[in-house]
Amino acid sequence: MKIAQLITTRRWFESYVGGFADESGKLVPLMRVKKEHSLRVETNVASIARSLHWEDARIRLADAVGLLHDVGRFGQFRDYGTYYDGDSIDHGDAGAETLAGAFPWGDVDAPVRGIILDAVRHHNKKTLPSDLAPGSQPFARIVRDGDKLDVYQLVQGYVREGRIADLLPRIRADGPLSPALCDEVRANGAASYASVRSLVDFLLVQLTWALDLNYSPSFDMLRERGYVEWIEGRLPRDGETRSLLKDLEERIRRRRTSLPE
Repeated sequence: MKIAQLITTRRWFESYVGGFADESGKLVPLMRVKKEHSLRVETNVASIARSLHWEDARIRLADAVGLLHDVGRFGQFRDYGTYYDGDSIDHGDAGAETLAGAFPWGDVDAPVRGIILDAVRHHNKKTLPSDLAPGSQPFARIVRDGDKLDVYQLVQGYVREGRIADLLPRIRADGPLSPALCDEVRANGAASYASVRSLVDFLLVQLTWALDLNYSPSFDMLRERGYVEWIEGRLPRDGETRSLLKDLEERIRRRRTSLPE
């Protein structure tokens, strides 16, 4: 991606998101959260790409994908009043459709356009499809990493401020770990949201996200920011949970060492 194209991307994003502002020019709080999240994911993704020593044009393209990954969220919240895809729309698909019709593609060539649309469409899927175009795969993976890293930070901030219900209204701030969720994590190191009932359930699911990180710099950022330790410090300390966490730590270690530097 050329420098001018990245500048155009940033200007379009500001204009597009600004279209959801109220008469006073302000976004409702949860839309503002998504805008700020998008900007931080852009920063995360560019940082990972630089650490991987990608060439400048690829770094700029990764940067653009990070910024655009959640454009589907704004229309989703306006039309449905929720960010829960199960009760509304798939925001990755919606974002790709929005970009296909509204983004100023101009001189962006077809391969780059395909990469952006693929990465936005698939950033929120449980797994990437096996038939995803080879050129799109690195960008889909890097934006998934940058997105997860920021959601760790976002949840941590809301918990510390005592406002987690604003961000995750469907779960209880208190409550024990779900036995069904623990069994699921113990069996395969991953979990579905169907068993999430409480904040500690959600934090355990977040811990499993580390097993879906794709690049070694992403793991380094995870560790440097202390997200794993912060989550573990808020989970129960009984013997079964400690055993589960020990198993997860080993799985995370193996995942990290399996990736090239």
